[in-house]
Amino acid sequence: MILIRSEVLGFCSGVQSAVHKVKQAVEQGRVQHLPVYTIGPLIHNEQFMDYLQKQGVSVIDDAQEAPAGIAVIRAHGIAAVQEQQFRDAGFQLIDGTCPRVLNSQRIVREYSQRSFQIVLVGDHGHGEVQAVAGAARVPEEVIVVHDLSGLEAVTFSRPLVLLSQTTFSSDRFDAIAGHLVLLAEAAGCELKVIKSICPATANRQKALIELCAQVDAVIVIGGKNSSNTRRLYEAARVGTSRVWHINSREEVVPEMKRVARMGITAGASTPDWLIDEIERELTC
Repeated sequence: MILIRSEVLGFCSGVQSAVHKVKQAVEQGRVQHLPVYTIGPLIHNEQFMDYLQKQGVSVIDDAQEAPAGIAVIRAHGIAAVQEQQFRDAGFQLIDGTCPRVLNSQRIVREYSQRSFQIVLVGDHGHGEVQAVAGAARVPEEVIVVHDLSGLEAVTFSRPLVLLSQTTFSSDRFDAIAGHLVLLAEAAGCELKVIKSICPATANRQKALIELCAQVDAVIVIGGKNSSNTRRLYEAARVGTSRVWHINSREEVVPEMKRVARMGITAGASTPDWLIDEIERELTC
């Protein structure tokens, strides 16, 4: 078997930074004798979260769930009201929010103060979407759009700004943005389009397309609840007839080992050691 890795795979810079900050928090917690938490799962990868748990890091979602300690804000960020709740409860906060998410929050805060209607393209319920919407003056008024049908909620009664979850599909965002432009023009409504998708997402997709042309099958490694990993899997299914989405070496099946040229890619929340483990299992 020949294994070919995608040129872009595994941890993105935002996740790497958040992981580094959790490791710093663990050391700080030992010195100060304080519990260490992440606010929500640090990343969408079960194996890595198990590793953090063994290091004494617990996951909490609410400031009232556990005694005050050191809490790391994950790369997805958190809403402003939630951050204040943790501070009021006495937690020491370490901000691991991805810089691109922080920029999206800044955009929402700015345009919200200017009374623009915020339209956010992304996955309903995703941590980043909630964090970015939570930067608005009235978060409940932010319209979250996952597909064209979501635009029915837009009233065009005031100026609009459109932006996106950083890991959303670039093609799908372009389709939604193009449709909204036409609707806004017909309504005579001001519209500002900001394509806030992280370039790493597009680069990862592009590298996968190039990989599919070189191999007989593809394995996509990453958490089953990771949105960017699911999109890699969907893209791989377009590029090749045989694709597997797995997240541990235990999921490697004999059929995979019979592939002559196997491509490997991984989501932005997949650690290098997990990719290495699966590659060893494939070749043993």
